[in-house]
Formats: sequence, structure tokens, C-alpha cells
Amino acid sequence: MLLAAFAVLVGAHTGDREVVVGSPVAGRSRAEFEGLVGFFANTLVQRLDLGGDPTFAELVARVRDESRAAMAHQDLPFEKLVE
Repeated sequence: MLLAAFAVLVGAHTGDREVVVGSPVAGRSRAEFEGLVGFFANTLVQRLDLGGDPTFAELVARVRDESRAAMAHQDLPFEKLVE
């Protein structure tokens, strides 16, 4: 819900109907990494569509679906995504 509210705020200030948000994820989804010491964070990119004048409940559902899809692909390195 907070991400949806943030997207509305950013969209209102920029006038864009699409907001892209990056957030760090732990990067320890594999069991063999759990015992290692170090920084395994990866940036998770989410594209949030504000188009079509959705209600806030609809926007929360969109953000939830986008977040689930992004988490399912969190092992893809950000650098690879940029390429």
C-alpha cells in the first residue's frame, strides 16, 4: 500500500503515468548462500502503471501483482537487466 501511495505522489509531481521504482532485495534466495558472509544485495526494478485513472484499490492490486512478478525474477542481476 505504501508503494502505491508513493507511486501516486511521484506521478502527481512528475505528471508521468508510469513510475519506475528500484528497491534493494537480500539476494540470498539460494540455500548455499545463507552461511556466507558478504553483501549479496540486488536492485529490484518495478514499473508501476498509473494509466487509466485507477481507483486506489485497483492501483494497490496492480502494485501487488508487479511486486510479486518482480520478486519471482529477483535473481536476475540489475546489470543484466540494463543490458
